[in-house]
Amino acid sequence: MADDFSSSERTYTDFIDLISFVDYFILNELTENIDAYRLSTCMHKEKSEPLRMGPVWDLNIGYNRQDRGPTTDWIANYNQYVSRDAWMVPFWWPRLLEDLVFQSALQNRWNELRSNTLSNINVLGLVNTSSEFLISNGAIERNYIKWNCIPVDYPSVVSDLKRYLEDRLS
Repeated sequence: MADDFSSSERTYTDFIDLISFVDYFILNELTENIDAYRLSTCMHKEKSEPLRMGPVWDLNIGYNRQDRGPTTDWIANYNQYVSRDAWMVPFWWPRLLEDLVFQSALQNRWNELRSNTLSNINVLGLVNTSSEFLISNGAIERNYIKWNCIPVDYPSVVSDLKRYLEDRLS
C-alpha cells in the first residue's frame, strides 16, 4: 500500500510474481469469474520465491452466469457494483490497477495472448473441439442422467458461449 506509483520504484514487485498476477487477472476477467478475487482464490509460494497467483478455478458462475456486474468493466471492480456482499474484492486488486507498471504488464501480456493463445480463432476452436468431444463420447447425455436434470438445447448453449467469448474478447 505504501508504494508511490508516481515514482519508478516499486516494493510490491519484490514480493509477488507480477506475470502470474497478470495472467490470473486476464483469465478471470475473460471468464467473468466473480468468485476469482473474493472467494475462490489460490496463491502459492515456494521458499525464497515470490508469491504467485493461481491456479484459476471455480468457474461455475463465470461467463456472466449470475449477471452480478457489467460486462463492460473489470470483474475486479465488483465492489463498485455489489456493496453488500459478505465477501468483497481485497484491497490489492484495485491498488494494482492503479499502477502503470501493472497496467503496462497487463496490456503487453494481453496483446501477446490475443495474437495467438487467446485469438478468436483459437478460443472458439477450443470451444468447438471440446463441445464436439463431449457430444461424441456421450458425456452430455450421461451428465443429464447422473444429475437427474432436464436436458437443455446443448448446441444453443455452445452458441451462447461462443457469442459471449467473442464479445468479451473484443
